[in-house]
Amino acid sequence: MDIILQQWLPVAISIIITFTAAVLIGRERRARQALEMKFAAIETVLKNSRLQHESLTKQLNELRTGSLGMSDKLVDLIEQIERVEIRQNEIAMNDSGGRLYSRASKMVELGADVNELMKECDLPKAEAELLLSLQKSMPQHYRR
Repeated sequence: MDIILQQWLPVAISIIITFTAAVLIGRERRARQALEMKFAAIETVLKNSRLQHESLTKQLNELRTGSLGMSDKLVDLIEQIERVEIRQNEIAMNDSGGRLYSRASKMVELGADVNELMKECDLPKAEAELLLSLQKSMPQHYRR
């Protein structure tokens, strides 16, 4: 029996080792396939991320260009407004009669009557009455 055991023991050990190696090789193949699938998925995600990054970079550059253009337009508009304000001030300084009517209009808003307008602003009675009626007929939201 010892002789039979000695003859079959190496064969049995070889069979066990071969079976174990086959099982381990199978696990290794499945693990490698799983890793390859994960690697392919990561490559896809990376590719999509790069495409999205490029798209967002283009959009950012377009926004930057647009905002620079808008900044230039705003500067131009501010300069125009400043010129208009200067011109309005010049006109207001040269138009003394207009200042009287502005003052009279303010007085009407504050509740002045015809006699006060005539006295304070040197207006004829007809103009004072006209100013009062115009001011009263204007809707509230158009008054200053």
